[in-house]
Amino acid sequence: MNKILSNRFPYIAVNNKNYQKICKLHTSSFSRASFKAGDKIRIQKTLTQKDLDTFSNLTSDHNYLHKNNGNKRPIVHGAFLNGLVAGLIGTHLPGPGTILVSQTMKFPNKCFVGEKLTISVELVDVRKILKVKFFCIVEEEKKVVFEGEAKLILAKDS
Repeated sequence: MNKILSNRFPYIAVNNKNYQKICKLHTSSFSRASFKAGDKIRIQKTLTQKDLDTFSNLTSDHNYLHKNNGNKRPIVHGAFLNGLVAGLIGTHLPGPGTILVSQTMKFPNKCFVGEKLTISVELVDVRKILKVKFFCIVEEEKKVVFEGEAKLILAKDS
């Protein structure tokens, strides 16, 4: 069931078995004035071995660390985590028309299949170049597995 979470910004919560998402809904056109520093979005997602296998096949990254090897837990691809963040940035905050200019990132801890992730993006500066910070956290362990900042621009309408 979908539920609007805010009147100031139309947020929607979407739930299914492995995915809980809190999304800022956008109209087809938006501008820098639509945002302010401090705007945030967050999703929760639990990645499965099937997710990793699909990503491995798409990217041809078949490193054994990403496979179920008996008693060792598979490690989630760093690029997969980055893709989840990019999905939030490109579709929700700031949203469609966002172009990545630069990005810094760190992977301070390993992320394993089956861990429940909270992926968050926060808009920290709204100027000609927008700046966001992002985190992927395993909440149960208070473990940061991916963090960084990105500089973005909004595409000009054609």
